Amino acid sequence: MKRRIGLLLGVLLSAALLAWTLRGMHPKEMARILQGLRIEWLGAGAMFYFIPVLLRTWRWGILLHGLPPARFGDRFVALAIGYMGNNLYPARAGEVLRAYVLQRRSGIRIGASLGTIVVERVFDGWMMLLLGMAALLAFPLPGLLRPAVIGSSLLFGGALALLVGIAHAAERLRTVLERMARRWPGRPGEWLFGFLSRFMDGLQVLRAPSRALAVAGLTALIWLAEAGTYGLVLMAFPFRTSFFSLLTMTAAVNLATALPSAPGYIGTFEAPGVAVLRAFGIPGPAAIAYTLVLHLVLWLPITLVGLALLLREGLRKIPTFPPEQRVAPSTWSEGPR
Repeated sequence: MKRRIGLLLGVLLSAALLAWTLRGMHPKEMARILQGLRIEWLGAGAMFYFIPVLLRTWRWGILLHGLPPARFGDRFVALAIGYMGNNLYPARAGEVLRAYVLQRRSGIRIGASLGTIVVERVFDGWMMLLLGMAALLAFPLPGLLRPAVIGSSLLFGGALALLVGIAHAAERLRTVLERMARRWPGRPGEWLFGFLSRFMDGLQVLRAPSRALAVAGLTALIWLAEAGTYGLVLMAFPFRTSFFSLLTMTAAVNLATALPSAPGYIGTFEAPGVAVLRAFGIPGPAAIAYTLVLHLVLWLPITLVGLALLLREGLRKIPTFPPEQRVAPSTWSEGPR
């Protein structure tokens, strides 16, 4: 029931944001813009998008340090399938799917993988906030974006401080968990405390400053490359804007996609994207056309690749049981491998 309510709220938010974005749309003007698109630049943007995906695969290897080794190819397969899951399923179900696929291919337990994914998201959030803060200092952003950036700063700052604290107190927390597990006997207690212990294993990178700095540096490179994709897609359109505006747009849309939404981040991508472009002087029809096309370019290639890899893995659907639970392969609707 809670999942259904969450999905309903996400769909309603997506619909409201999309309706707000498309208000006052001029279909003829948008059609004229879309007819003049240079398809070769869209193709270039779609291919270039896999550079940040490869960088994310590299970064994930650093985050997984101290856990059983996972080859680059195994990490890429899991990452692509996970992003496909986020694009097609609600509530970021792709994150669990990503961790499961990595467990299948490398033996890293799901709880530990999810710990690294949480750290990854916090680093991504901080990088988006640095871009957002730069935008606040350099340009008068729309009123709705200012409180969003400030609120997100507090949220991600608190999350990072909490994760660092857990990472450095892992041994003491593990002792406490063991004591609690003895007082709460039975399978549910064993599963919960085992999962939390493995989750803390995924936070090890936060205890190594050099590796944390490497992750931060790669995160900056990833988002610069992501903005490069935005720039290549822009070349398909007859208007231009500064790279700084594209960096600001990158930050805004990726912070907004953390909100509950329909699968594929519908609405939560378009609303802030159009708002930023209009703040930088791009007319409404052009801003809407560009944002819609950009979303498609970012969504379609990784979704197709992820689906192909999912089928190659023999999976037919996302699992619905608790992450660390062991079940027979048939429960996962696995096909022949």
